[in-house]
Amino acid sequence: MFIIRKIGKTLRGQAKPYQILSAAVLGALIGFAPPVSQAPLYMIGVILLLAILNANFFIATFTAAVCKLLALALTPVSFELGLVLVDGPIQPLFKMLVNAPVSAWMGFEYYITAGGTVLGIIVGVAIGIGWIRLISGFRKKMANIEANSEKYADFASKRVVRILMWILFGGKAKMSYAELAEQKKVGNPVRPLGIAFAVLVVGLLVVLQQFASAPLITTLLKGQLEKFHGATVDVDGVNLDLAAGQLTVDRLAMADPDNLETDLIRANQLSAKLSTTDLLRKRITIDQVIVDDAVQGAKRDKPGVLIGKRPKPSDPAEEGKTLEDWFEEAKVWKDRLDTFRDWMEKIKGPPEDEKAKDPSVKDRLRRWADQYGYATVKATHLIEGSPTVLVKDTKINKLRATWPEEETLDIHATNLSTHPALVKESPRITVKSSGQTFDLDTTIAPLAREAEASKLSLTLRNQSIDDTLSDLDLGSQSTIKGGTWQAGINGTWSSLGDLDLPMTLVMENTTLALPSIQPTPIERMPVEFGIIGPFDSPSLKVDHEQLMQSIMDNAGKAVLNQYVGQATGELKKQLGDALIGGGGSSVKDAIGGFLGNKKNDNENKEGEEEDGKEDKPSVEDALKGFGRNLLGGDDDKE
Repeated sequence: MFIIRKIGKTLRGQAKPYQILSAAVLGALIGFAPPVSQAPLYMIGVILLLAILNANFFIATFTAAVCKLLALALTPVSFELGLVLVDGPIQPLFKMLVNAPVSAWMGFEYYITAGGTVLGIIVGVAIGIGWIRLISGFRKKMANIEANSEKYADFASKRVVRILMWILFGGKAKMSYAELAEQKKVGNPVRPLGIAFAVLVVGLLVVLQQFASAPLITTLLKGQLEKFHGATVDVDGVNLDLAAGQLTVDRLAMADPDNLETDLIRANQLSAKLSTTDLLRKRITIDQVIVDDAVQGAKRDKPGVLIGKRPKPSDPAEEGKTLEDWFEEAKVWKDRLDTFRDWMEKIKGPPEDEKAKDPSVKDRLRRWADQYGYATVKATHLIEGSPTVLVKDTKINKLRATWPEEETLDIHATNLSTHPALVKESPRITVKSSGQTFDLDTTIAPLAREAEASKLSLTLRNQSIDDTLSDLDLGSQSTIKGGTWQAGINGTWSSLGDLDLPMTLVMENTTLALPSIQPTPIERMPVEFGIIGPFDSPSLKVDHEQLMQSIMDNAGKAVLNQYVGQATGELKKQLGDALIGGGGSSVKDAIGGFLGNKKNDNENKEGEEEDGKEDKPSVEDALKGFGRNLLGGDDDKE
C-alpha cells in the first residue's frame, strides 16, 4: 500500500524530468556502490549529491533497491568493465582519483567500483528515461480525459472516489494534469536546504576527523589485516595520541585461517608510532610496532570467520616425492603452506604499472577474483608516491608458540606494506627461537622488481630422529635409529613462488641398521636434498648417488667389513651346493642370487651368447641396493 501511494503521488505530483532523471541516476549509483568498508566516502558523496540536487527521493530510493539486486547479479560484468576502464585509455583519471586527497577514500582502486559506477550511470539513465515516459504519458492521458470526458468529472467528484484517491494516491493533485504536462522540465536544480545540510555534514566530518582518527585508523588497519590475513581480526580498544603519534591497541587477536577455533596470534597490547599527516590520501605510515606478551594457538571464545575465498591448491610437482608421500598428516602441513604461500604473494605486491595491460596480468586478476571474490581485487598499480599502509619496523617479542616446545619466538619484520615496490628496501622477516632450534631469514622481492630474487635461509637444529620418523610415512623402510638431525636451507625462489632450494640434512650420533648387518653407529652423516615446486606443494628430491657416497664415507668401512664376513660364509655355502649339484644351481647363479642380481635366466643366456661374459655385481653395488631404502626411496626414483 505504501509503495502504491508513493507511486500515485509521484504520478500526480510535480516531479519534473530533471528531478526524475537525477534521482534515478543517483539511486542507481547507490545500488551499485562498493561496500562501505572499501569506499566510505563514495556512499557519503552520493547521498550528499542526492540532498543537494533537487531529485525525487522516492524514485531514488526505489531505483537504489532495484539496482542493489541488479548489482549482485552483474558483479562479474562490473569487474570486467572495470578492467577495461581502469587499465585503459582513461587510466590517468582513475590514478588521479586514487591518489588525490578525499577522493582516495572513494575506492576507485577497486575494479568493481569503477565498473559499477559506469554501469550505475547507464542503468540509472535507462530507468530515469523509463520513469519520465511513464509519468509524462500518464499525465497527458489524464489531461485529455479531464478535458474531454464529462463522465470522468462526475466520477471524480463523488465522495467515495475522493476518499479512495486520497488513500491510494495521497489526495487531489495541487495542479491539473494539463498544468503538470506543460510545466518546465528542469526547474530549480538544487535545494537550498540540501546545500546547507551538505555544508553541515562536511564540517562535522572535518571536526570528527580530529577526534575520530583512532576509529578511522582502526577501521583501516583492521580491514587491511583481515584482507591480508584472510580471517577475522579482533581489536578491543584503541588509544591514539595525535601529538605524540602514538597508537596503542588493546587485545589484538587474529583468527587462524586453518583452524578458526584458535588464534594464529593473540597479544594483550600492541603499541605503534605512526604519522596521520597523509590520512586524507588514505595513507598510513607506521614507524614501529612492538608486540609483547603474545601467544600462538590460543583457544577463541567465538570461532573466527574466513575473509574471502581460500586459494585453490596448486597441482603437485611432477618430480620427487610430495608431502602426501612423506607425511601421514600432509593435509595439516599443506594448509599451513597454503597460508604461507598466500602471505608471500600478498607481501610481494602487485606487478609493475606498465604490465597492467598485459593479458597475462589480467588473467592473474581474474584468477584472484575467482579465488577471493570480485570485491577484493584492486588496481594497486595505480597507487603512487607511497603505499596505502607502510609498517617500517615490527617486533613480536617472546611469542609463546605451540612449536618449538618450551621455547619462545622473536619475530622481526621490516618494510611490510601494501605496495612494496614503492618502498626502497624489500620486505624482510626474521624468526629466531629462544633455544636456537629454529632460525628463519627471508627477504621477499616485490613482484614489480623481477630482477631481484627472493631469498630464504632456514636452519633447524637438535631435532630428534626417532620423533621425526614417527611422523613420516616410511613404515618398516626406515634404517636409521636414534640420534638427532639438523638441516640448513639457503636459496632463492622465483617471482611466481616456485622453490628451488638446496638443503643439507646432517644426522648425528645415530645408528644405521641395514638388512642382515649388525647396527652400525654413525657419528655424523650429511645428506643433500633439493626442495622444488610451489610453496603450497613442494617436493623433496633426493640425490641417491650422493646419499650412497655419504653412507660409504661415514659408515661404509664398518658395514663393508661385516658384509664381507657374512658374504664369505654364505658364498662358501652357495658354492658348495653348486659343486655338489644341489638344486641344479650354477656357481654364477649362486653368486648372482646372493648379491642381488635381478636378471632372469633368459637375460643371462642372452648376455652369454653376446659376449660370453658373466655379470659380477660388486659388494658396493649390493650395499647401494640396501641403502636406497634409507629414506623410503626405490630404484626407479632419482
